[in-house]
Amino acid sequence: MQIVLLRHGATDWNLQGRCQGATDRPLSEIGIRQAEEIAATLSAESVRAVYSSNLKRARHTARLISQKHDLAVTIEAGIRELDHGALEGLTFTEIKENYPGFISRWRTEPAEIQVPGGERLVDVAQRAWEGLHRIARRHQPGETVVVVSHNFPILGIICRITGTHLNQYRTFHVDPCGVTRVNHDGDKWGITQINNQDYISAVVVQGSPL
Repeated sequence: MQIVLLRHGATDWNLQGRCQGATDRPLSEIGIRQAEEIAATLSAESVRAVYSSNLKRARHTARLISQKHDLAVTIEAGIRELDHGALEGLTFTEIKENYPGFISRWRTEPAEIQVPGGERLVDVAQRAWEGLHRIARRHQPGETVVVVSHNFPILGIICRITGTHLNQYRTFHVDPCGVTRVNHDGDKWGITQINNQDYISAVVVQGSPL
């Protein structure tokens, strides 16, 4: 089966370079346009199901895609974003000023360190991986499903499949509405595409401040 793993469209905080995490921001106008464009592109594919995290920016993106296929959106909470705790809403400059010890460690060993008041990256990667497995078990070989998630869960999945340590997650990058295509065949997982944005005009090259 093929999983179209998609980061949600851009929000105002994405455009401002702020930590977003568990804060439930809606899509911006640019994010809505991105989602509409990927929905139009994916309308040409035979999509069996559409999944989303429980955050509204992902759900809105997923809904625009699902409408093209007359499908309901199924919520998979395991693929929600890393909870950024006390860092929610802060820019990188503000994080460096207020949490210098944390950001220093995060630059070298992000996998195991806990975000102040939030989650550990290793835990997010594990729950996202488990969520992806739950989705895969619901489908048959040859089917295509769309999964709308977030920056760190997607990076965690990419690291797991490619055998990259989470401390090196910056080896990869996923932008708002960037498409990563994952193949699943029995116990085997593979990636054929990472962060493709060829189909959208409203490109927003913006990663997390972390």
